[in-house]
Amino acid sequence: MNWSTFVLLLAAPILVLANQHHIDEKRKHSHGAAPAEGESNGDAAQVPHIIMYVIDDLGWNDVSYNGAEFSTPNIDFLANAGIKLNQYYVNRVCSPTRSSFMAGRYAYNMGQDGNVITNGHPYSLPLNHTTLGDKMKEAGYSTHAIGKWDLGYYKWAATPTRRGFDTFYGYYNADEDYFTHKCGAMYVNTTTKKRVVMTGVDFRNNEDPEVDQNGVYSTHVFTEQAEELIMAHNATKEPFFLYMAYQAVHGPLEAPQKYIDMCAHISRMDRRIFCGMMMALDEGIGNITKRLKASGMWENTLIVFTTDNGGQNHVGGNNWPLRGNKATMWEGGVRGIGFVSGVGVSKPFVYNGLMHASDWLPTLANVGGATPATKQVLDGVNVWQELMANTTSPRSEVLITLNPPRTTKPAHPNQRQFLGTAAIRMENWKLILGEPDCAGAAQNETTNGTMSMCPNGWVHPSGIEVPPPANSDNVWLFDLDADPLEKNDVHAQHPDVVEKLRQRIETFNATHINQVEPPVDPASNPALTGGVWSPWIKDDELA
Repeated sequence: MNWSTFVLLLAAPILVLANQHHIDEKRKHSHGAAPAEGESNGDAAQVPHIIMYVIDDLGWNDVSYNGAEFSTPNIDFLANAGIKLNQYYVNRVCSPTRSSFMAGRYAYNMGQDGNVITNGHPYSLPLNHTTLGDKMKEAGYSTHAIGKWDLGYYKWAATPTRRGFDTFYGYYNADEDYFTHKCGAMYVNTTTKKRVVMTGVDFRNNEDPEVDQNGVYSTHVFTEQAEELIMAHNATKEPFFLYMAYQAVHGPLEAPQKYIDMCAHISRMDRRIFCGMMMALDEGIGNITKRLKASGMWENTLIVFTTDNGGQNHVGGNNWPLRGNKATMWEGGVRGIGFVSGVGVSKPFVYNGLMHASDWLPTLANVGGATPATKQVLDGVNVWQELMANTTSPRSEVLITLNPPRTTKPAHPNQRQFLGTAAIRMENWKLILGEPDCAGAAQNETTNGTMSMCPNGWVHPSGIEVPPPANSDNVWLFDLDADPLEKNDVHAQHPDVVEKLRQRIETFNATHINQVEPPVDPASNPALTGGVWSPWIKDDELA
């Protein structure tokens, strides 16, 4: 996708307390109180092993248990034995969601909302934030990260082995070739005014360049690494935490031909290749499940499975019947496919309580026996007890996105007027303000039913888009209980609800600082570091 359509931000931590009162009050009246902060689920010897699968750009309709036109039996096996998350929200693009996974905070609260940390940008998930890796390490886990990092690498201090993970095997940037493991970036030479293209390998074994995997498909490489870690782990010594962030199924569309051939029934070629990518991914997850069973770890393993944002329709993903695309605020962009399975789950069911990507840190810290406390105030909530008991979520709202904040001259000293892009879910209501898509305008659809690069309508797996109705106000309100597919905008009929939700956005906006992402740094050129993308700023230097 074209990331230049996003407002660029520079990471800078700020503290936000506004939403915590709502969460605390909700929890007081929910069915059963969650464990108090610092209260673990039991003795350290009994805590489960945890594998957190993060599948890149996985859409709502990209697994067979949710309706895909191809089979994902190994994913389905886990999902159908677990708790499917039906009202679970992520950010609209990758780095912001992964920031929430790692830090337990809304991305906007870290200056990360809407931007993707790509090659050569000198910033990261703020370095003073406690990460999920840190918390699991604190709880006594051996901690491992495989696959995509995408949280910055301009300094060594920003990389996974300096942020709570014992080992890392993967790549630092947002995307790359599945076989060559190369990726590129561009900057404009300030003297010649010409574009300079930089290209290099992005693959690490811990902190060393991994140069022996050229030509090997990344899904296979990452699966094999996970299997090796599982077989080498001494389960009697310490629990095992694996952050398994596959490259799949993000673009580019690439898969070994044998997997594409398994999808010959799909006529649309980009969807067929995407299906092949899913076949390889599903096989890999099945192999990891087999390895857990062979190692004797399976009966004490908790599985978390999540996307990082909605599917990218024009590169084979699909969110049908939800509206929209990756990088939009429609449900197809931000309502995440996800589930929890394994130890602790007594029976399968669909959980309809609100959840957010930031909830994983406090929830998994609690499961592992660590305190949820971090260096920063969390936006995430420990939802473990409510999730396991299928009771009311401690959340009544989710701030979906807030980017960027702008204000007009106030009508009176205490009034601020938000004019940027925002979306919030409160109970059954969802409000969208501003431009909800990644193309910079809400009404950019074609009228002949063909799919745009960033659809605002409903895209069938065949690729045909049902265009949305016109809306010149750039305000949308949906009752998601009655209208989960966002077909009927009711903002004109419910001005009181619009105002209530707008005021919540104003509350968040009061603490939001407008930021600018630094440009690509020519000093990041991999030609200067042996053809490998590497940290280029010393840890004691200011970016």
